[in-house]
Amino acid sequence: MWPILAIAGVGYTLYKLFSSDEVKVSDKSNSHEQFLAFNQTISISSEKKKNLKSAHNTIRTKLINYFDDKYHIPYIDFFIQGSYKMGTMVENMGSFSDIDLGVYFKEKPSIAISTIQYHIKEALTGHTSKGVEIKKMCVRLNYVRDFHIDLPIYYKDWNNIYFGCKHNGWQKSDPKDFIKWFKSQTKNKPQLVRVIRYLKAWSDYRKYQTNKKFPSGLVLTLWVIEHYYEDQRDDVAFTFTSDKIFQYLDKNYQSDWEAKMPVAPYDDTLCRLSNNQKEYFYNDFKEMIEYASAVLEYENQHSAILEWKIIFGNRF
Repeated sequence: MWPILAIAGVGYTLYKLFSSDEVKVSDKSNSHEQFLAFNQTISISSEKKKNLKSAHNTIRTKLINYFDDKYHIPYIDFFIQGSYKMGTMVENMGSFSDIDLGVYFKEKPSIAISTIQYHIKEALTGHTSKGVEIKKMCVRLNYVRDFHIDLPIYYKDWNNIYFGCKHNGWQKSDPKDFIKWFKSQTKNKPQLVRVIRYLKAWSDYRKYQTNKKFPSGLVLTLWVIEHYYEDQRDDVAFTFTSDKIFQYLDKNYQSDWEAKMPVAPYDDTLCRLSNNQKEYFYNDFKEMIEYASAVLEYENQHSAILEWKIIFGNRF
């Protein structure tokens, strides 16, 4: 639970109706520069980027050689995707990163998806001491260091890309289409990207504190893009964007909450969250917005920054 605020002399009631235009934003609470510094703090380090690049190169070499020797498949393509590619990845509280590296075959493989996953695991077994595991939608390579790499499988058919899930077969899905869509939505909007990162960092901090399951980073990304509120100050943009998202959640039954992909397969990325998990997130998100809205009305910047530390943790 968030601490109870005692605010004197600002004419503000903490538990008020959710509407961004009711918040009396104080110039003295301006924490914009501190938010920009926080954005740098939650970025992955140059050392980790170097390690990731080295890992990617090694994986590429091992898989290309394996499939060439085993099945005489001379060409496999690779594509880094997900938040790393979009620039929305944040360093989580455990300093652990989840990277997606798509494995692309130039035509539909003649062997089953589960068999391909098995061979990818075999090709990479022994590469790290923490091993390789087969997941529903990818093969995961675990590193002793501070990341793991997920390897989803795709094949190219003329102008279409198909994703392989061992339980659902091949489905039309091209991560590059989503990257293009994301770039079109965020073009010339660096603050929008930062707000996505702030919300993901808050979510990670709360999951770290509560051990609860929250909406995925992809869900939060889609919601921020849809409900983005632009402002000269990042603290205001973050708070009011969160408020607009909450208004959407508050106006709809939990079963009607959606975060649909804007490209094929147009699936709802929120479907894995149970109603109980949604309820917990709803209440926690509501309290955070109430708290953040109050901080914007502070008449002292130092006090405001201390309160943002309560919201985001000591990394702020």
